[in-house]
Amino acid sequence: MTSGKTLLIVSGGIEAADAAKRAKEMGHMVVVSDIDANAPGFAFADSCLIADVYGPAETAAAAERYNRKIRKIDGVLCVAADAPVTAATVAQRLRLPGLPVHVAELACDKLAMKKCFRSAGVAVPWFAEVATPQELQRIAVERGRDLVIKPVDSRGSRGVQRVAQVQDLATAFMLARSYSPSERVMVEQYLPGPQVSTESLVTGGRCYTVGFSDRNYEYLERYAPFFIENGGDLPSQLPQETQDKVHALVARAASAMGVTDGTVKGDIVIHDGEPYVIELAARLSGGFFCTREIPLNTGVDFIGAAIKIALGESVSEAEMTPSRSVPVVQRYSFPKPGTVVAVHGADDARKIPGIAELVVTARIGDVIPPAGDKRPTGAMVLATGANRETALKAANDALDLIRIETA
Repeated sequence: MTSGKTLLIVSGGIEAADAAKRAKEMGHMVVVSDIDANAPGFAFADSCLIADVYGPAETAAAAERYNRKIRKIDGVLCVAADAPVTAATVAQRLRLPGLPVHVAELACDKLAMKKCFRSAGVAVPWFAEVATPQELQRIAVERGRDLVIKPVDSRGSRGVQRVAQVQDLATAFMLARSYSPSERVMVEQYLPGPQVSTESLVTGGRCYTVGFSDRNYEYLERYAPFFIENGGDLPSQLPQETQDKVHALVARAASAMGVTDGTVKGDIVIHDGEPYVIELAARLSGGFFCTREIPLNTGVDFIGAAIKIALGESVSEAEMTPSRSVPVVQRYSFPKPGTVVAVHGADDARKIPGIAELVVTARIGDVIPPAGDKRPTGAMVLATGANRETALKAANDALDLIRIETA
């Protein structure tokens, strides 16, 4: 049983709201921090802090004031925001369980992360830092254009492009650099093959990879040179031997980074039968993967376990052992670019058998940008079924009913 502690959740976004709800169900007080006074997560918080999620010093100062003047904070958790440094800074300032700041910083620097993995013998694609467009041109001549260019320290897929499909290398370089706070750019070898998203909890140095989703890139050519993912499928269709290799690789990567207690989100590619780490984030993922998909698929209360770790409590092997394997399919709606003028069909879509969750994010007045380095979605659906095909049909039928009109 939990003991009524106080948890600070960094990020008040809609995907973090589930973590706030779960913490309250577990009997805890919840403090949510976000710069947006209208953040959805605030509706489930006992207290709110107005602070920049990506401002470690600002959030830590706000948390310290709350801790000193209002109520002791017992743990901090970063959910659906690429801000592990913020959470680590709060933990350090308040002497809470959590990642050391240097580990969180490593997780936010893709170049340093890759160097760490290479030194530890963790399989990664070939990579190199690129200082100028001319250097990118030289590398493309020497190694060919089957490369991926990306900012060293951006969030998500912002600025990430496939070099073979860009028209102008200098433009690609400048776009990648524009998304890097430190103005650094890197390239890595593009490895063809299926990709998986993993979600793992590390406790006492032991890594439990409970979330394992086949990533869906059906629109890879349509949105080239950008990588626009359209959800994923659980359980994975990969051979068990390959899945075992991924589990072992993620555990080695987490250990190499210095994560002994916490959560890690992996992006893995399977090339010629062998897994390679594309990235490993020291945080809980977005997209409802950890808060909704994993429980639906496995029966594991992943977010509850992550909350316990953040509060310094123990998690047993039984808690991390799947009790079922229910097919779950996630897909998104991609509206036409423009200003949203009407949204129809959500209520009918929710009535389709097998629909577990349907979240419409598009609101009247929102601007849907052209597809680029950000995923321009308007709705998300999770569907279950007796098998993957049944779940996929339910998801697609629901999306067909949702009409997001733009002008």
